[in-house]
Amino acid sequence: MDERILENLERLKKMLILLSEERKVVLSHHKTFEHVEKMRTIVNESIDMVNKS
Repeated sequence: MDERILENLERLKKMLILLSEERKVVLSHHKTFEHVEKMRTIVNESIDMVNKS
């Protein structure tokens, strides 16, 4: 389980970079919202994993 949470955190880290000032490409609002929704899903999955253990 810890490995899956670490994987989720790595994914979140990469996605946050896409939304940060460090990004190399400007995203449209639509793409930004898609990334945020994916990140919320990852966070919810991680919370569920922790609660189940």
